[in-house]
Amino acid sequence: MADFDFSNPPIDFSELSDSSVGKKWEQHCHKVFYDEGWVRLGKIKACFARNYVRYYERIRDFQTQPDDIWVSSFPKCGTTWTQEMVYCIATDLDFEAAKIGLQKRFPYFELRANWSPNLTKIIADNVLKSNNNSSTEDENKSFFLNSFDLVDHLERPRFIKTHLHYSLLPTAMKNEQSPKMIYVARNPKDACISLYHHFCLMDGYGGSLEDFVDAFVQDTVFCGPYWTHVREYWEIRDRPNVLFIKYEDMKKDLPSVIRQTANFLGVTLTEEKVERLTEHLSFESMRKNPAVNYEDIVCNMRSLHGTFHESKFMRKGKVDSWKDEMTPEMVAKLDAWVAKNKIMGLYEK
Repeated sequence: MADFDFSNPPIDFSELSDSSVGKKWEQHCHKVFYDEGWVRLGKIKACFARNYVRYYERIRDFQTQPDDIWVSSFPKCGTTWTQEMVYCIATDLDFEAAKIGLQKRFPYFELRANWSPNLTKIIADNVLKSNNNSSTEDENKSFFLNSFDLVDHLERPRFIKTHLHYSLLPTAMKNEQSPKMIYVARNPKDACISLYHHFCLMDGYGGSLEDFVDAFVQDTVFCGPYWTHVREYWEIRDRPNVLFIKYEDMKKDLPSVIRQTANFLGVTLTEEKVERLTEHLSFESMRKNPAVNYEDIVCNMRSLHGTFHESKFMRKGKVDSWKDEMTPEMVAKLDAWVAKNKIMGLYEK
């Protein structure tokens, strides 16, 4: 797609660099990943790397299967946790199968669209190494380079992760007969602080937390606008093929969310299985589990952007972690933004 004609795109877009906050965001984003810059897509002005425009039609026209199971979220809102929960429930707690890397058995659908196409050769030539472990290397190749092909060729039932807004999903996902989808939401302040650390760790983001908060409340971060993302799924939560859950509820009473999800998927779990899965999904267990903690991917990404950020893919796993780091000025800025955009019955403060 190197010869893609941006003058005749399949979806309207505008340049993020047209605004001062957009220019600042692009300056802080690592050029290895985002040398083409960022855009706002469509009517909702979704914030993505320019490469998304190239892949818009492939995403829109993707053919689903009736037994697909999708997990969607705004980034860093409990996605990995929810994926592992869903996979284990749907496979009747097949923990042996769950030893395969999550990126292979529950791949990130639109990952290939995230970065500059120039990154493909760099990844293939330089970072697909993991202690001479060829199986891990093969998993990472698919994860980084061929996400659409990887999803296309999954054995059924297919487990698929996405961070797309509902309005940007494949057309086949937008009706009540579409495959089942679980959406996990998280309060905006925790989503902000977690995404900041993630973007520093994985993408080499060079701005400060204050810079990131400014970009977040101006809908100028990856997958923004946050409120549009959450609201679009909130408005379809009553469809029979959609389950809307919250990170905070998972932290408060994980067994109840496990039962709720199992019921949605049509699976009956004994109390003994609920207990076993609750232990498997504990933060400490997840953080130590090489199939889900992405430590090999983190090493790959660090070798690309060449910066070090003191964090892990699974960082704290708690509610209200923003209180540990945000200044009163940052909190006031976020509070005003929440008050203006809040969703009644969901996140109101």
